[in-house]
Amino acid sequence: MNRKVKFALLGVGVVLLGAGTAFFVSTQIDDTSAIGVRAAPPPPPPAEPAVKGAVRMAVAESGNVRFVIDAPEEKIKGRWGKLRGQLDVEPTDLRKTTGQIDVDLADTTTETFDDAAKNLKQTEHARNWFELGTDVPEAQREQNRWARFTVEKVDEVGAVNLASVAPTGDARTVHVTASGHLWLHGVTSPKTVKLVLTLGGPAERPTSLRIATEAPMPVSMKEHDVKPRDVVGRFLKGASEKVGAKIVDDVQIFFEIEARAVAGAEALAR
Repeated sequence: MNRKVKFALLGVGVVLLGAGTAFFVSTQIDDTSAIGVRAAPPPPPPAEPAVKGAVRMAVAESGNVRFVIDAPEEKIKGRWGKLRGQLDVEPTDLRKTTGQIDVDLADTTTETFDDAAKNLKQTEHARNWFELGTDVPEAQREQNRWARFTVEKVDEVGAVNLASVAPTGDARTVHVTASGHLWLHGVTSPKTVKLVLTLGGPAERPTSLRIATEAPMPVSMKEHDVKPRDVVGRFLKGASEKVGAKIVDDVQIFFEIEARAVAGAEALAR
């Protein structure tokens, strides 16, 4: 190989090395410019449904909310199973459906590996990213513990009046698009998600509700300030370098949630 070729190859190597160094340095910077709007937790729902004729549904404490990070090197998978919340369903006009669904982030569990020990370690890291580490002050942990999706309106309803939907057994299924805001890690962001609603019981007063995502809800970790942290909640520069090439920013959320009508007269708005 002649001298000119050697120098040319060396030049390419230097450029690539420089680009790689820049990439790794950038992943270690605690960049706050991408963080979304900071907001106080959304207020709890009213004691009774605001819409006349709406049926209040209490979200079951156990559910199936899954997340996937489809990264280049490994697909990170996990779930949350502890929920709370309530939804107000107006069966004669499903567009008026509103409510809140809360997910307990302290229940974060990853299922990326076949090795249980690796999953356990990754689960610990994931909780630290939410500032739920063992040494984070209790009040701060409790503040970060819950993520809340507030359903503010329903559009693109497959059927406005539940009674117009032909039942399958005791249930009726409707496809809808729900819009609202996700409050996660102190940051709120607008969200729109396609859902499949399955309502059981009489059409005029359903007694059960199953909600499933028809398409995943995308969530940006940068927007919600979710990043490598230690058990105290401090940003980990070295960890950013290691995971920078392994993960992407977008998290895909899928959920299957059950809810039951609240018993008694308080279930219906007057």
